[in-house]
Amino acid sequence: MVTKAYRPLIPATLALALAGARLAHAANQVPEDENLPDLTALSVEQLMNLDVTSVMKTSTDVSHVPAAIYVLSNEEIRRSGATTIPEALRVVPGLNVAKVDGNKWAVSVRGFNTQFANKLLVLVDGRSVYNPLFSGVWWDQQDVLMEDIDRIEVIRGPGASLWGANAVNGVINIVTKNAKDSQGTLLSGQVGTQRHGGGVRYGADLGDDAYLKVYARHSDYGDSRTRDSANPAGDEGDMSKAGFRYDKAFDIANKLSIQGDAFIGDSNGAPVDFPNLAANLTPVAAPPYSRALPADQQFSGHSLQGRWEHHQGADSTTVVRMYWDRHSRKSPFLNSRYQIDSFDLDFQHNYQLDERHLLLWGTGLRFNINQFENSPQISMSAPQRTDRIYSFFAQDEISLVPERWRLTLGGKVEHNPVTEFEVQPNARLLWTPNEHHSFWASVSRSVRTPNWVEQNISYSLSVQPIPGLPIPQITGLVGNSNMAAEKMLGFELGWRGQLLPQLSADIALYHYNYDDLSSNTISVLPPASYLLIKSTTGNLGIGQVYGGEFSLDWQVTDTWKLKANYSYEEDRIRPGNATPANVFVNDGGSYPAHKAMLWSMYQLTPQLKLDMNWRFVSSTVTNLSFTQGYHDLDARLAWDLGAGLELALVGRNLLDSYHFEYGSDLFSTATAVQREVYGTLRWHF
Repeated sequence: MVTKAYRPLIPATLALALAGARLAHAANQVPEDENLPDLTALSVEQLMNLDVTSVMKTSTDVSHVPAAIYVLSNEEIRRSGATTIPEALRVVPGLNVAKVDGNKWAVSVRGFNTQFANKLLVLVDGRSVYNPLFSGVWWDQQDVLMEDIDRIEVIRGPGASLWGANAVNGVINIVTKNAKDSQGTLLSGQVGTQRHGGGVRYGADLGDDAYLKVYARHSDYGDSRTRDSANPAGDEGDMSKAGFRYDKAFDIANKLSIQGDAFIGDSNGAPVDFPNLAANLTPVAAPPYSRALPADQQFSGHSLQGRWEHHQGADSTTVVRMYWDRHSRKSPFLNSRYQIDSFDLDFQHNYQLDERHLLLWGTGLRFNINQFENSPQISMSAPQRTDRIYSFFAQDEISLVPERWRLTLGGKVEHNPVTEFEVQPNARLLWTPNEHHSFWASVSRSVRTPNWVEQNISYSLSVQPIPGLPIPQITGLVGNSNMAAEKMLGFELGWRGQLLPQLSADIALYHYNYDDLSSNTISVLPPASYLLIKSTTGNLGIGQVYGGEFSLDWQVTDTWKLKANYSYEEDRIRPGNATPANVFVNDGGSYPAHKAMLWSMYQLTPQLKLDMNWRFVSSTVTNLSFTQGYHDLDARLAWDLGAGLELALVGRNLLDSYHFEYGSDLFSTATAVQREVYGTLRWHF
């Protein structure tokens, strides 16, 4: 175990170790930027022809993708000044990113934006980081070397027919650079008023078409203030990560990739009120009823992934991938800890049957293993459990009229131990009247399977006095082992096109119908020395979500580009018809109705780049907590000193000294996003 005091030394130690190794491989190095295109320098037409893989699970250019997709390039991430993945995702059209506190984030698309947004599937190089415990993503432990990201593909809309359950409203696939494109040494760092840290990466050509890269990164983020106090909230965080990737091409038909990483960190939080416990560790039914405890957490984990790609011929390719992912969290305030292991094995076959049919099929097996340490504050009825999930998918991409009409039919069947068989079909139609325009439409069915908290939890939420009565009330959250899957039937329409040689646009409209949404049923037990109010999870919610997204990409001059987007969303989330009055459904109004962004990317001189990014996000309501809408402005001035060295000055939240982006959540108190200035360094040699 690496102690906290030594974590910042990891990148420096690795840098010294790699400096010696570099001398042995200098003759084989290829500078990274000679291999990778500067996507911001590509023409509008070239951007429309970029290959993406997340929508169809096979390489497809953007102009022929029958879905709403945005590809966030490495260069865009760099010019955004982001040092975390959620910060980079702020520029993606239709995606909402809200900072909860100093190290936690709420990221969602097309509705349901909470810290544990449960209808968005997130992948890192195809490995799911979706957490089966609570259905969501710990973004604080997805801290990666930003320069190591090749691109982030964001699908706005269902992806369940290929990616399976929980890809209900969207899929984010973070694709890192392969070892061949990571040659040489890269040093990066940031230091400022709210953050500091750095990383190092080294890539070597091992010869005979084999490449290796190793990397390490450490980051620290300072604390902020709460709504009620200007004092430091104690929500600072830090994380250290190290990893590697090995790529080997045995011949033209066989490729092997192995990668892994390990991380450790602290994710502290502002104080949260928890029920006071008596000596026998039961809630105290007398004043003081509660106590404020820092919502601190410690986490660690590792992953190991292997991928084998085999080309049987020009028309047939198979891929086998397996990974093992482990992560654990400890919560001192809950006196509890959990560890989750996920083992995944999947197979995929792409086969060009004839000129009209491209077939994809595959199968998969996943084990999710939970080990939860119960405490008087929180417990699980099944603290140790293993879920086995089996899946099969098939898809046929049919060319109805060559170069004009294309129909994609597919679906995925999964079996899980809770809701058993789930079927998730989809149909997508694409019309390309000419090389500059494409229209698409889709209808999809997706599901979100119940998480372990919804099924097994027992948690004392609060103890409060009752006005006029001599006894207090104790409110508890209780899981339901008979939970069903949430279902969504989605309809989408879209167009993307090149209006002028320098101007392209993209429009997407959607309408989703939800059934069996997660709900809570409130029941009051007969009073004794206290009144016990029980909130039991269920599936009595329904809802509709609809809206639209518009984005524009304009190369104004050779040195000036503008990117703009606007999205509108409206939801109607409520208890189902004829449900009792004691049923509640959360998440309605948690997603902003209006979002807008304007990004100016200007090349002042051959050495100086200036980026200005303005955003507007309208108000939201999270768990009955209202958050005011806000305007935000970020700026970045970068100076290319040559020889692979770049310095940049970044300013964030320049319009306000601070603002809030999130309401409240079960185990976190929202803190302010403060005005911030920091400098970055990037040196590749």
